[in-house]
Amino acid sequence: MLTLDQLISEATALPDAAKAILIDKIVESMTSQIDRDISIEGVKKARERIAEIDRGAVQTIPGDIALAQIRQLAQK
Repeated sequence: MLTLDQLISEATALPDAAKAILIDKIVESMTSQIDRDISIEGVKKARERIAEIDRGAVQTIPGDIALAQIRQLAQK
């Protein structure tokens, strides 16, 4: 197995087209993990917010009021 320095040396010696493919594959491999991490964090945050609502720490905004506020912002 190559060391990181060897891998970098070989990767930077590739033709540009091959570098582009390599970059795409590396980003693709990272994106799936990042997507999973974001999803997990989103679920955690949603559970925290639901718990805050359930214990009365925060109050929700009724849907009709929220929509009216969004419409006002959109008109600005």
